Amino acid sequence: MNRLKKISGVVACVVASVLAVIASSHHELKTSAEGLAFIGELEGCSSSAYQCSADRWTAGLGHTEGVKKSDKASIETIADWFIEDITAAEKVVDRQVSLPAGPQYDMAVSFVFNLGAGNFRRSTYLKKLKAGELRSACNEFLRWVFVNGKDCRDKKNRCSGIVKRRQAERKVCLYGYQ
Repeated sequence: MNRLKKISGVVACVVASVLAVIASSHHELKTSAEGLAFIGELEGCSSSAYQCSADRWTAGLGHTEGVKKSDKASIETIADWFIEDITAAEKVVDRQVSLPAGPQYDMAVSFVFNLGAGNFRRSTYLKKLKAGELRSACNEFLRWVFVNGKDCRDKKNRCSGIVKRRQAERKVCLYGYQ
């Protein structure tokens, strides 16, 4: 299997390749295969460290812990990081709310993965999940469109990908994978 794709002479990470490694590994993730693909595609994949819109060094599929400017990672390392990061997000979700496996669980994991445990614990989104107001909870995604105090709905802030991500998460939360 071709696990790396060359683009302009630079080796780039391909989300499908990472997901294939994850699918062939032994893990106990509750997030569905669709959820893993969804989060992976939203994050994008990079085998080299880059600064994300929140100015954090990031590599792989949204991995930030311990990443430095010059870091490079193999597909296998990126798969390991993704499993670790998703596992951590699942633990936060599972400690806070009981959700059945499926799109709504996956989107709660996506929220924690992207926005962090503290934001999840303080969110109206979680309060509504706990209250069983699932439809209303899904609509809360659209409120999380700020990065480092910048409103990503304003094109000059150059973070419109966050707005698109929140719209996609809301849609899956409300209607499932289509």
